[in-house]
Amino acid sequence: MPLYDLLLRAYPRRFRATFAAGMRHAFAEERERACARGGRALAAFWIATIVETIWFGMAERRRRRPRTLSTETAASLLTVDWRDAWRASIAAPGVTAIAVLSLALGIGANTAMFAIVDGLVLKRLPVHEPERLAVLDDGEWTNPIWEQIRARQDRLFQGAFAWSNSRFDLSERGATDFADGSYASGRIFDVLGVRAALGRTFTEADDVRGGGPDGPVAVISDRFWQTRFGGAADVIGRRLTLQRVPFTIIGVLPASFFGADVGRTSDVIVPLADEAIVNGKESALDQRLAWWLNIMMRLKPGQTIDRAAAALRGEQPQIREATLPQGRNPKNLSGYLADPFALAPAATGRSPLRTRYQEPLLIMMAIVASVLLIACANIANLMLARATARRPELSLRHALGASRARLARQLLAESLILAAAGTFLGIFVAHWLSALLLRQLGTPGSVTLDLSYDARMIAFTTVTGLAATLIFGVGPALGAARLAAAEALKEQGRGATGDSRMGIRNALIVAQVALSLTLTVGAALFVRTFVSLNSFPLGFDPEPLMVAGVNTRRSPAAPQARGDLYERLREAAAAVPGVASASVSELTPVSGNAWNGFVQSGPPDLTHRQRMVWINKVSPGWFETYGMRLIAGRDFDGRDRAGAEQALVVNESFVRRFFNGENPIGREVHGDLEGPEDQRSYRLVGVVNDAVYRSARAGLNPAVYMPLAQSSAWTSSISLTVRATAGPPAQLAHAVGDALLRVEPRASFTFRPITMQIRGSLAQERLLALLSGFFGALALLLAALGLYGVTAYSVNRRRAEIGVRIALGADAAGVVRLVLRRVLLLVGVGVAAGTGLALWAGRFIGSLLYNLGPRDPISLIAAAGVLTAVGLLAGWLPARRAAHADPMRVLRDA
Repeated sequence: MPLYDLLLRAYPRRFRATFAAGMRHAFAEERERACARGGRALAAFWIATIVETIWFGMAERRRRRPRTLSTETAASLLTVDWRDAWRASIAAPGVTAIAVLSLALGIGANTAMFAIVDGLVLKRLPVHEPERLAVLDDGEWTNPIWEQIRARQDRLFQGAFAWSNSRFDLSERGATDFADGSYASGRIFDVLGVRAALGRTFTEADDVRGGGPDGPVAVISDRFWQTRFGGAADVIGRRLTLQRVPFTIIGVLPASFFGADVGRTSDVIVPLADEAIVNGKESALDQRLAWWLNIMMRLKPGQTIDRAAAALRGEQPQIREATLPQGRNPKNLSGYLADPFALAPAATGRSPLRTRYQEPLLIMMAIVASVLLIACANIANLMLARATARRPELSLRHALGASRARLARQLLAESLILAAAGTFLGIFVAHWLSALLLRQLGTPGSVTLDLSYDARMIAFTTVTGLAATLIFGVGPALGAARLAAAEALKEQGRGATGDSRMGIRNALIVAQVALSLTLTVGAALFVRTFVSLNSFPLGFDPEPLMVAGVNTRRSPAAPQARGDLYERLREAAAAVPGVASASVSELTPVSGNAWNGFVQSGPPDLTHRQRMVWINKVSPGWFETYGMRLIAGRDFDGRDRAGAEQALVVNESFVRRFFNGENPIGREVHGDLEGPEDQRSYRLVGVVNDAVYRSARAGLNPAVYMPLAQSSAWTSSISLTVRATAGPPAQLAHAVGDALLRVEPRASFTFRPITMQIRGSLAQERLLALLSGFFGALALLLAALGLYGVTAYSVNRRRAEIGVRIALGADAAGVVRLVLRRVLLLVGVGVAAGTGLALWAGRFIGSLLYNLGPRDPISLIAAAGVLTAVGLLAGWLPARRAAHADPMRVLRDA
C-alpha cells in the first residue's frame, strides 16, 4: 500500500478527499525527484511528508471543528438573557404581580407547614450525638422503677436519666404565676451532653432527698432568664420560689436547649429528689402506683437499641419484683410482671404534641402542596398566553438569527425571575404563617418549636421554588424551541381561531378544577366536623362558669381537715357579689383530666369495656351550678357525710346501660369505683341529665357522681366552680381571689373560664377547619382565575367568528351560551376527575372526622355545586363582554 494511503488512514474519512485531491499529484512528482538525488534526499522527503501530513490533518481538524462560544461571550449572552427577561417581566406588571403573589402564597404556605413538621417531627434534639438516645417506651413509669434502672445504668447503658414535666407556681401568695418546668434526675445534663451557658448544671450530688450541698437548686432556660430577669449577669445565686418553696438558681442553659420534650420548653428544671420538698406528704417518689416519669438513656458506642432492650429485659424480673405495688390483688400482678420493657429511638426527643398533631399536619402538607400545584398551573396558563401573544416577536427574532435554544433560554429566565421573586416573598409569608400555626397548636407561649432556617429548610424552599419553575416554565420554553420563523409571522391576523397550545391550557384547567374540588370537599368535611363538635349539646351551660383551681398544699390544715377548708372556701366564693352559686369538685368537665372505674352490677352480657364508667366527686349544689337537670331522686345533701351509706348520682346513659331505662332510685350497685382493689356497694339516690365528661368527640357516656364529703382521702388540689349572675365570669376573678385569700392566705389558685377548656379540647378540629377552609377558598379563587383567563383568551381568539355571528343575527344570550358550553365542559371533566380523586383521598382523613364519612355525598355535591357556580361566574364575565361587542368594529379590526 502506498505510504500516503497509510498516512491518510490516520485521519477521519471526511479529511481524506481534501488531502488526496490537493497532495496526491505533488507527492508523486516530489518522490521521483528525491529518488534521482539519492538516499539522503529520499529520507528527507519522507520525513517532510510525514510532518506536513500531520500538520495538514491538525489544521483541517481545527478548521472543520464546530465553533464554540468563549466563556466571556457566553457570560455576555446570559447577561443579555437575564436583562431581556427582566424587561419582559416589567413590561407586563399585571401578569408578573399575579404570578409572584400566587407563588408567594403557595411557596410560603408549603414552607410554613414544613417548618412546623420539621420542628415537631424531623429535627433532632440539639444535644451531643442524639442518634444514640433511646426512651423507655409504652407510657410513664414509677420512681421505684427508675431507681432500679438507675442502679444498673452503667452496666446496661452509657447513662440514663428520668424526668417529669410540671408547672411551677412562682407566686409568693394568692393568684398563681405559672412557669413550665420539670423534675429531672441528676445526670440529665451529663447524659445529654448539655453544658450551662452561665453558672453550672446540677449533678447527682444535688439530686438527693432533702437537697444537696447547696440546698434545693434550680437551672433555668435562656428564655426564662431573659424574660424574668432581663438577662441579668448576677442571676446565679438568686432565689426563685417554686410552689412556695425557695430554690437557688445555679445555672442558665444555652438558648438552643429546650428540654427532652419537643414542643415544650422547660423554663425551670429542678432535681427529681426535690419533688418531696415541694409536695411534702403527697410526694410520688415512694409511690409504686404513681406513673409519672419518663426515662431516657444514652446507648454505649456501637450498642444497638435491640441489644440494649435485650440487656434491660434480662434485668426485668429483678426490677419488677423489687417494685411490686403493695396491696394489689395477686391476680392483677401477672401483667405487671410479664409486660416486657421496650426501647424506642429518641433522636428527635419525646413529644405528646407530636402524637396529637402529626397526622393533621401531614394532611395539611398535602393540602398546601395541592394549592401550590394549582398556583403553578395558573401561572403556566398565564405564561402560555404571554408566549402566544409574543409569537410574532419571537418568530421575528428567530428569523433574524436567534436560535430556538436562545429563545427557550430567555423564556426560562423569565420563569426563574418569577420563581425567585415568589420564593423571596414566600419566605416572609412562611415566617408569618408559621407563627400563626404555632399559636393554633396551643395557647400563646405554651408551644415552642425551633423554626429557624437550617440546611433542610433552605433545601426544601429551594427545591420547592425550582419545582415550581419546572412546572410552569418548561411548557412555554419548549413551545419556543418548536417555533418556526414563518409560521408565527403568518398568524398576525386577529381572526385566527386555532392554537395548538389550547389543548395544554385546557388540560391545566381540568387539573386545577380536579384539585380544587378535592380541597373543597376536604374543607367541607373538616368544617362540618368542627361545627358539629362545637355545637354538640354539652348538657350544661358553660358561658357563665369560671373554675378556680385551688391548691392548699402549703396550708397547715391536716389532710383529714381539708373537707372543712374546702367548704369554707366554697362559702366565701358564693358570698361574693355577682356570684349566683359556687360548688366544689375533684374534676371539671372537658378539662383533660379523667377518672374511671368499673361497675359489676347490671346485665351479665356486658363486656369489661362496657362496664367502665366515668367518675367525679362533687359537693352539694354542683349540678345546680352547672345548670344540669335533676331527673329523678335528689341531689347530695347533709345526709351524705363520712361514715354514712355510700351515695351515688348517675346520668341517663348509666341508667340505660345498667338498668335498661328502669327507675334505679334506691337500688344498689357494686363496683370498684375508688380503685381496682376497693370493691364497694353504693346506693343510687339521684339521676341527672347526660353531660359531656371528657370532650364532645368522646360523646355522652355513663357517668357517676360521688359525694365529696364521703371521700376516703382528700387531695390538696380542688376545683371550685362559680356561676356568674350576669356578664363575663372572668370579671369575678379578682373579687373571688380576695375572698379565698381571706379564708386561707397560703392557698394558691388559678382562674379560667370553662369556655376556655372547651375551646382547648377542639384545638385540633379548629386548626383543620381553619386551614382547610382557607386553602380551599384559595384553591377556588385560583381555579376561577384560571378559568377566567382561558375563557377570555379563547373569546379573544374567536372575536372574528363571534362578530360574524352577531352580524348575522345571533343574540347576546346565544353568544353567552356558546362560550359557557365550553366552560361547562371543562368544569364537568374536572369535577369528574376531582370526584375520583376526592374519593381516593378521603380514606386518609376518616379518623379525623366526626359523625360523617370521608365519602359524604352532601359534602361532595355541595363542593361540586360551588365549584361549578364559580366556574360559570368566571366564564360569564368574558362571555358577557364578547356578547355586547360591536360586530363592525370587531370585523374591521380582524
